[in-house]
Amino acid sequence: MKKYAVLLMLMLLSLSAFAQRKALVIGNSGYYKDKIPTSLNDAQLAADALKAIDYEVSQYSDLDYPATVSALDNFKKSLTTGDVAVFYYAGFTKQIAGKNYLVPYSKDKVDDLDKKLISVDVALEALSRATNSFMFLENRTLPRSFLKAMCPKDKGLESPQRLNANQGFTMASAVGKELKAQGERYSIFTYSLFNKITTDMYDYPVLMKSVQDEVYSFTSKDQKPFWQGNLKAPFTFWEPTQQLKFPFRLPSYRGLDGGGSYNF
Repeated sequence: MKKYAVLLMLMLLSLSAFAQRKALVIGNSGYYKDKIPTSLNDAQLAADALKAIDYEVSQYSDLDYPATVSALDNFKKSLTTGDVAVFYYAGFTKQIAGKNYLVPYSKDKVDDLDKKLISVDVALEALSRATNSFMFLENRTLPRSFLKAMCPKDKGLESPQRLNANQGFTMASAVGKELKAQGERYSIFTYSLFNKITTDMYDYPVLMKSVQDEVYSFTSKDQKPFWQGNLKAPFTFWEPTQQLKFPFRLPSYRGLDGGGSYNF
């Protein structure tokens, strides 16, 4: 019995030795004629912050449908037990009959866009190959004129229908809330999220509640990020004993705490 216990311990140690923290970051600047001025900057901020806290980051910009499917599939294949997986997406999203979708980048109008959407539920399932996984959506709503032609009753994203074990989901808007493209160089949700992740140790629910409160207050109660978690144990993205791989401190965001060397 002792022999088997020792072997089991060695196997667990072996698995933990190969466990990694990995992130997939996608920033899409728009769809057809509709553009998002902040998404590429937001994605770059997310990628740099995650690299600073020692995540292996795969970063992409302006991915069309086949490229998005490929990026998600390759990321899924890279994940294994013990890993921490983060998927950050900045771009247009769409909700159809209570289900959430990512809208791939395209220079041209897609005739049948509904067949070229990326299911958020499918992406969450792919992330679940890791022991802990998280999705962050800097989501924007396509202009009303486009949605009206497709499905006039659809608005913002809904809460996910199902989260897997040890999984967290966060989006920049409240459930059902239309969040339009903003004119700043980067968004308040992404700024708040990664400013907190890289400066202090927060358990996931505490982190998300803090981000939610900060964004809600900063936007005069106009924007309230939604989050949901199914974590079985406390989880923090950064620990005080962990050294940043390179200096990363955000400048002040119109009065919010920041300050340092990061350039946008």
